[in-house]
Amino acid sequence: MYRIPFSLSEDYVVRWFNEDTDVEPYIAGLNRALYDGYNEAVYDWKWRKNPNRLVFTPIAVVEHKTDGPVAFNSFLPVEIRRGKQVFRAIQGCDGFVDREHRRRGLFQRTLIFLEAEKEKIAAEFLMGFNLVEAAGAARKAGSELAYDVNKCFLKPSEIRKRKGRKVELEPIDVMTLHRLYMNWAESSRLFNLNRSLKYLRWRTQEHPFKKTNIYKVIVDETSAGYIVTNMVTEGEKTTLTIDDYNSGLINKHLRGIVEELVPLHEEATVIEVDTIQGGERQRTARTLGFEVVPWYQVI
Repeated sequence: MYRIPFSLSEDYVVRWFNEDTDVEPYIAGLNRALYDGYNEAVYDWKWRKNPNRLVFTPIAVVEHKTDGPVAFNSFLPVEIRRGKQVFRAIQGCDGFVDREHRRRGLFQRTLIFLEAEKEKIAAEFLMGFNLVEAAGAARKAGSELAYDVNKCFLKPSEIRKRKGRKVELEPIDVMTLHRLYMNWAESSRLFNLNRSLKYLRWRTQEHPFKKTNIYKVIVDETSAGYIVTNMVTEGEKTTLTIDDYNSGLINKHLRGIVEELVPLHEEATVIEVDTIQGGERQRTARTLGFEVVPWYQVI
């Protein structure tokens, strides 16, 4: 029903993902191009257990007449909130083209295919989080650059101490997290990723290998919001990522939050947070000793 080909040339066809035949080449290709340990458990969590999942898997596949599937572009279903309004959206993610088939416009063709098939997804927004080296193809296909995101890394032993307001972190459950999110989201005019209770449980409790912690952030004895961290160990490196937080919190209180996280997660060898290029959070991160590197572009 959802295998509607889009003709590319005599050698290629663009179609939707087939759960029966495409899972294995998709995972193998991701591990060649983007990851080291992507497996079916991660695939199952991301696509089959996703609370926003569709009735089909919205991954565009480019198939070569003799080589089989050679490119994939994934469109993850999400929800976007603005105040009390919630919209369906799709987030571009996990796209790659096999090395032997690059520089032939295959990635752009998956976006053209998506445009032709948009009624099946019925999404009002398409968001892209493209690695810097891959963003050019999306922009050639007509996407507009919103902003650049950098990744900031810090070894806990190298944090530069600074004076600031007193920050405390209180462990909380997912129900409390949802209440804290809704407290600001329903009155905010900002577009943001809708964190329904089902979504938060999926993100914080069901991931196959990330260890997640949720904290209320208390500043000068007053609740200032929340943060969600996850921790992943790869070899001798254990990365603690500040993965989610309410708007504006990290910009104002990054120093205090990091200083509180260090003794709570002594096994972490690196602390990581994303920042908008040139923004207040990035400037604060630099003063604390974070190393800043280009990461992806939001389009």
